Amino acid sequence: MASATVMADLLEVRLHGEPVGRITRGSRRDRIEFGWIGGYVPGPVTLTEAFGSVRPVAQSSAASNFFGGYALEGRQRQQLTQRRGISDPSDLYAMLREFGSSIAGAVTITDPDAAGRTEPRYEPISDAEILRRLRRAASDGDLGSDDQSRSMLAGLQPKLLLARFGDQWYLPHGRAHSTHILKPRLPARPDGLARELYGHALAAELGLASYGTELIGSGARQYLVIERYDRIVHGETVTLVHQEDAAQALGLDWVDDRAKFQDPGRPRDIRRPSAYRIAEFLGSLQGPAGPVADFLRRLTFTVLIGDNDAHAKNLAILHLAGRSALADVYDAVPNLFQEGRVDYDLALAIDGSFDHRRISAAHLIREADHWNALGVGEAERIVAETLADFAAALGRVPVPHGVPAAAVTQLDWNVERLQSGAEIGERPGGYRRRRSHP
Repeated sequence: MASATVMADLLEVRLHGEPVGRITRGSRRDRIEFGWIGGYVPGPVTLTEAFGSVRPVAQSSAASNFFGGYALEGRQRQQLTQRRGISDPSDLYAMLREFGSSIAGAVTITDPDAAGRTEPRYEPISDAEILRRLRRAASDGDLGSDDQSRSMLAGLQPKLLLARFGDQWYLPHGRAHSTHILKPRLPARPDGLARELYGHALAAELGLASYGTELIGSGARQYLVIERYDRIVHGETVTLVHQEDAAQALGLDWVDDRAKFQDPGRPRDIRRPSAYRIAEFLGSLQGPAGPVADFLRRLTFTVLIGDNDAHAKNLAILHLAGRSALADVYDAVPNLFQEGRVDYDLALAIDGSFDHRRISAAHLIREADHWNALGVGEAERIVAETLADFAAALGRVPVPHGVPAAAVTQLDWNVERLQSGAEIGERPGGYRRRRSHP
């Protein structure tokens, strides 16, 4: 087991391989200090929307929530920190030191005194070993990694990070970067992977996602392969694309796993996200004003597929040269229609309503009008176009094997109700899916 008891004095932060700053320990375990390197001049790619680069040292809470936003979550945090000898799972400095060499986007965090053990290397991995590691990830609730990995990816779902060059899979070691995310089938949610594949296929049909997904195997040996949208592969060279999620941009608490959801009890709590707050910062992004319109289209899509997990960490911003834009839709799963479900709350309220059954097209339009960031009539146009595109997509996109027929019928009901001007409401038992779509 690797030991994390001896800590370096500082960690180096790079963006697209260029040094931008240094991290030192903060006054608390869950805090770090971040300072820009001397003479740093911001380049064409923004590091974060959470804090500027004017002051030599960023505010500790803002820096901690930004860098902590790349950290492990939930059981993964517990399992992997313990495995690396980190006694306190909220020790942000130790976590970044151990796992910060390859994270989401183009930020890399390394210990200059540990260059040897973070040397990048790819090891070919067999199909049998992939299945073994996926089983371990599902059992332990972690990343299926080993002590040679310096990678981490936020999220609560078990996963395995691999690279694929041509037809061969590789296990990244040190600060080598993955290109794909593999998710195992979980016994508690046997249709979860098929649902996620269907959600992605519908998003792709609407132009909201461009990366590839593939469902491999069957039964307990089934797993979902997801191409990373923050990686570009040429041959065996992996180029990083910088991104941060909305929770990081809003400066939400990185330790609290609930902070990424709007609080129904205190919907105006600034320590939590809301559709309004997200639209507000999207409207301030450099470059064209498209992100706000794109966000409304995604919000409409979220309602249509019944995704109650569309929280602030499942919305990301790409920081590109001279502009920022919304990243592809990811982790969009039609999961509200599982048998026996009693909770229909959305992650973000729409026009004041959290209950998915109470949402109508008018709610979406009023929510967007409240943002005061779109032109007259634009919200109504975007919602109507998205509804029409979704209805057409339901007729074109094949339903993956394993998606319950009742869930597909519910999607048809959702778009039919919204196009008619009604709330989604409760689908009657006798409702049958339409045979064709416009």
